[in-house]
Amino acid sequence: MNCNKTYLLFFAFLLLSIMPAKAQLDGTFDNEELHGLVYDDEFSLDFRLHTSGYLALAMNRAKIKTYYRSTYYQLEVGTLKHFRESRNSGINIQGSTGRDYIFGKRNSLWLVRGGWGEKRYFSQKADKRGVAIGMSYLGGASLGILKPYYLNLRVSDGDGNFEIVSSGYSEEIHDEFLTVTNILGASGFKYGWSEISVMPGLHGKIAVHLDWGAYDELVKALEFGFMIDAYYKRVPLMITEDNSPVFINVFLALQFGKRW
Repeated sequence: MNCNKTYLLFFAFLLLSIMPAKAQLDGTFDNEELHGLVYDDEFSLDFRLHTSGYLALAMNRAKIKTYYRSTYYQLEVGTLKHFRESRNSGINIQGSTGRDYIFGKRNSLWLVRGGWGEKRYFSQKADKRGVAIGMSYLGGASLGILKPYYLNLRVSDGDGNFEIVSSGYSEEIHDEFLTVTNILGASGFKYGWSEISVMPGLHGKIAVHLDWGAYDELVKALEFGFMIDAYYKRVPLMITEDNSPVFINVFLALQFGKRW
């Protein structure tokens, strides 16, 4: 009898030792199959492409309520661009070609977005190699940072001579800024930071969420969907009349992280 008790204690200890310490069961069964293993917390990073601009970095911090539902906060940095933006080559001066530039561009728009959202699964993975299918949606506030776009320009001094200057757009140099033969190329990223302005706005997104690691400690997911950014006035990205206060994008994102 004592020997049997020893074996029972040994197997109980072995079973407990291989169970994840931070995991909890959702307590729901269907045909004697467990619906899922649910962790408490999740952290992940997004690598996202979208149709107008790009994402520099997105961080997600989630609280897992049940296997089928999580709430999360997101902080991200990225850019948006005007649909008319296209790159041109700078003119050749003394055998040297200038940087590529965007003709007619007035400002660059950098964004810091913060938001709250939910992620919901519609089903479990079919097996260990399956994919859990769900959706995610998020909304929040954003801060748009407008940075003047600088060009290297050939500008007349009024006496028939020319000098090369690095300048953002102004009414005084309207003609030079929009004359291709006067544009040597873009001035570079370091110019314009002393003249930035800010625009507050709102943003939101909705996406299909495909998770290859819904049971796993490591997060491995793919999202694709729509996102929108809206501001209280037209964002002056180009020297045109068709600037818009609203940006709608289609996006694709890879997500990697960890649960605990």
